[in-house]
This record gives sequence, C-alpha cells and structure tokens, in this order.
Amino acid sequence: MERKSDVILAIERMPQWVFLSILFLFQLIFIPQGLDFADEGFFMTFYQQIFNDPESVTYAFMYWFAGILGGSLYALFPEGGLLLMRFAGVLIIVLTAAFVCRILKPYLPLWTIRVGVAMSVLYIFDDVPSLYYNNVSALLYVGGIGLLLKGIRAENSKGWIIGAGMIFALNAFTRIPNVLGVVFVLIILYEAWIFRKGIKWAVCTAAYFLTGYFSALLLVFLFMWRVGHLHPFFTCLDWIFHIGQSSEASHNIYSMFRTTVRQYLEIGFTGLFFAFWGICFFYLIRRFRNKTFIRIVAIFAFLVLASFLYFYGALYLLYFLSLATVLFLLWKEPSSIKTVALAAGMLLVIQPLGSDGAVDLVGRFSMFLTLPLIVAYSEKEVRELSVSRGISNRILKKTGLILLILFVCLSVQRHVSYTYFDQGSRFKKIYSVDHPFLRGIYTSQKRASVSQEVLSALDRYVSEGDYTLIYDNSPMLHYLTQTKPYAYNPWLYLYDKDLLQEALSRAGRERQALPVVVLQKFKGLWIDWPDGYSDDYMANDANKGKNLLINRFLHKNKYLKIWTNGYYEIWLPKYEK
Repeated sequence: MERKSDVILAIERMPQWVFLSILFLFQLIFIPQGLDFADEGFFMTFYQQIFNDPESVTYAFMYWFAGILGGSLYALFPEGGLLLMRFAGVLIIVLTAAFVCRILKPYLPLWTIRVGVAMSVLYIFDDVPSLYYNNVSALLYVGGIGLLLKGIRAENSKGWIIGAGMIFALNAFTRIPNVLGVVFVLIILYEAWIFRKGIKWAVCTAAYFLTGYFSALLLVFLFMWRVGHLHPFFTCLDWIFHIGQSSEASHNIYSMFRTTVRQYLEIGFTGLFFAFWGICFFYLIRRFRNKTFIRIVAIFAFLVLASFLYFYGALYLLYFLSLATVLFLLWKEPSSIKTVALAAGMLLVIQPLGSDGAVDLVGRFSMFLTLPLIVAYSEKEVRELSVSRGISNRILKKTGLILLILFVCLSVQRHVSYTYFDQGSRFKKIYSVDHPFLRGIYTSQKRASVSQEVLSALDRYVSEGDYTLIYDNSPMLHYLTQTKPYAYNPWLYLYDKDLLQEALSRAGRERQALPVVVLQKFKGLWIDWPDGYSDDYMANDANKGKNLLINRFLHKNKYLKIWTNGYYEIWLPKYEK
C-alpha cells in the first residue's frame, strides 16, 4: 500500500470544524468589498418588501423561498445591511460544503473530498457574495441528493426518501427552473437497476419521493395563501410564460437553448484543447528521457495552459473534467459509486437550465459534488489512456499537484482583481458610502462618490414607503431609500417592452400618486460604472423599446427633471415641483 504524503495526512487529520472554519474565514476576508447596484439591489429590495408590500416585488416571486429566507433575516435585523446578508451567504456556502463532505465520506478518501470542496468554494466566490437564489439552490440540491442517497441505502428508508422529495419541492420555489429537480426520482430507478432491487422496491420508493414532493408543494401553497403571496406568485408565473415566448426577453426559451448549446460546444472545445495539451505533454516526456528536456517541456506546457486559463477561464475546463469523470465512473467503476456519480452528473446538467447565462452564471454552483470526484479519480482516468503508459506515478502526481496549484493561484488572482459587477482591483475599493445599510462595504472612489450624491439628493424627494420608478439597472436605490417599486419589479431591465407597458398601465390604475422617477445614464452591469456614461442612453430607439415607454410616461405625466449629477437624473411630476 502506497504511503500517504505528509500533506495528505495533515488534510485528513484536520478536525472538520477547523476545515470548515478555514473556508468560512477565507470568504469572510472578501465580503466587505464591492458594491453591486443590480443583482444585489434586486434581491435586497425583494427581501425588504416581501412581507411589507409583496405586490410591489411581484417579478421577484420566481425566487420566492430565497425571498422568505432573506426577508426573515431582514425582518429580524433590518439594520444589518448588505454586510449581514453577505455573512449569511458565506454561511450558506459553508453549510453546503459540510453536506458535501458528509455525503461523499462513505465513498471517497477524506483528503480528496476536502480538496474538491475547497476548489468549489474558491471558484464560486467571485459570484454574488450574498444569500440569494443560486447559493440557496445549491444548498437544497445537495441536501436533497444527500437525503436521497441515504434513503435508497438505508433499512428504514421511508422518512429519508419523503424528506428528499420535500427538499426538491422546496427548491422549486427557490428558483422556478429548479422544478426540474423532480427528475432526480430517476436516481431511484437507476439504483434499482444496478443493484437488481426489483420493480416493487423501485415503485414504492419512487412513490415515497413523489409523496414528499407533492406534499411540500401543497404546504407551500397553503403558506402562500396564509401570508398573501399567492396572487403575486401566480402573476409572476404568468410573466415567466410570457418571457419564455418573447423574442425580446433574455430569458426566452430559444435564447436560453442557443446559449446552452453554444456553451457546451465551448466546453467540448476546451476539453479537446486540454486533451491535446495532455497528449503532447505525456508523449514528449515518455519519448525523451533527458531530464533537462523534460523540464523545458514541463515549463512550456505549464505556461501554455496557464495562459489559456488566465484569458479563457477555468470554468469550461472544470465542467469538461466533471462530465468526463462522471462518464468514467458510470462506465468503469463499481456499482457503489455509480449512483453518486449519476446524481453529481444530473446536478451538473440540470441546475444551470433556465438561466440566461446557463453554465457561465449557475454552473459554478453545480460542481460541489463533481470536483471531489475529479480529485479522487483523475489519476486513475489518466492511467486508462494509452499515452500515459510508462509514465511514473511520481510524474503523474507532480503534474496533478502543479495543476492544482495553478488553479488555486488563478482563483486567488481572480478574487483579488474582481468583485461581482464592480470591476477593478480590490486594492482600489477602499471608499465607503455614508448609509446605514452600507456600513462596512467598500468600493471605488468614483462609484462611492456618485452613489453618495444620488442618495443625498433622493433624501430631499422621497420618504420610506413611497413608490419610486428607478430605471433601469439600479434597483439598489429602492433598498437604500426603503421605497417600493412602482412597476412591480425592482429591476426594470428584466422586463421586455410588453411587460413594462403592462406594468405601467396597471400601476396607473392601482397607484393613487405618480412616483418619483430616477433615470441612470450608464448601463451599470458588466462595465465599471459610472464609466460608460452616455448622453443618449435614453434614446427612443435603444434598449428594445423600453426607453421609448419610459420617455412617453414622463411626457404624458408632465415630468420635469429637477436634479442631475451627470450620471443619474431625478424627475418629478410638474405639479409636485
């Protein structure tokens, strides 16, 4: 039996609470920096209003359960601000990591689980740091899979299986596309097939799962009815069906299908590049035994791969390796690990579906189970390739270690140089905005200055509980001013033209007074806003007709521009000036 290295022994001997604490503290270092007015503003407004005025955040009800969690936390600690919600997001990730360790412990060496989980946390953390629907979805998917795997191999399985079904159902309310989680019932059928457990066992166990699933759906709807959430939820569902068919919406079915296909083609291309890199590398070091030549080849190969990953990113490579590992386990390995591999592979494929960014946005949350599998089986997979025959174990292990170090270095570099929707080095994010909800949050000097100016101006024109119309990528202003979205959606960018027109018409019928309107003059998404300023940002023919609707709304209701700092404008109806 091969002796374990001192590093591996140290990883395995580390108490679980120490390992999880390291993951927690690593993430905690980064959460104060970055100020995103788009995504974070969207769900922070949702949390603020879900129990106060749920109709005003109707569009966000596609993430209802995440809203319940965030809204409850906001209700308990309203002054906690962004920092508290980011702290909660870190806890969600660490809890997911703990579940993964528990699930995989019977199947993999402990050190491979911990290294894989640490890789997952490293790669996830350039996403939105707060508690929100993607990290909550990952937690519930992993938790549901854990209960399901426990149930299908336990003697008294009924409770575990019913519980798994309930978790998957609850996850469907965290993010509507998660309704696809019901197909995890196939895990039961697969387990019955590979272990010859019989049709009766498969049918009964699947029935328990579906009983839990539909019971949870019923309980959730009863709770929604009790707290007055049914109407906004079903209105949101109607909007989702409209968006799925709208040619203008980013979330229409054709657009999402095309994006997913393109990304899987790029994953395949990345895999081919990596395979070609590996074949050339192993061929050369096997063909030529000169140590100096091998060192030169190794350095050149390292630089080529490092350059590729630096400019192209590691996500698609990790996805390719994840898919390859799952297929390898289903083909080659003993039955005991195959069900785990299938569950990990299903999570990899299913969770990104329904997102406009697919793998790019959600895929990183889908690799919690596959990355430990990669660490555990990568050497064995390579050994199956003819090109690796004759390569010593020492070289293979060194190659794997170098790749791991490269991944860690690139991930840390990414964390240092980027925060979500707030680009630029963290070393420049040392300026704060004077607001109780933004205590402990730091951004660039220019963003802090522009944000402070518009918030100070809004203090003169809006009060807590007012309706405001904020267009189009600054929903954070709703949260920071504690105002309600006039058009039933904090983030108007997400509407297509038809939904925006419908929302404005409905608001005109239901709201007694016209809102204060805030317009931005920069896109406010991927660019480092407020850079990207544009005088014609509100040109009528831009932004798929939505700008035209907003301009018509201002003209029809005789609005006047009463304040601007060049980046934001505040408009009031003429009679309120």
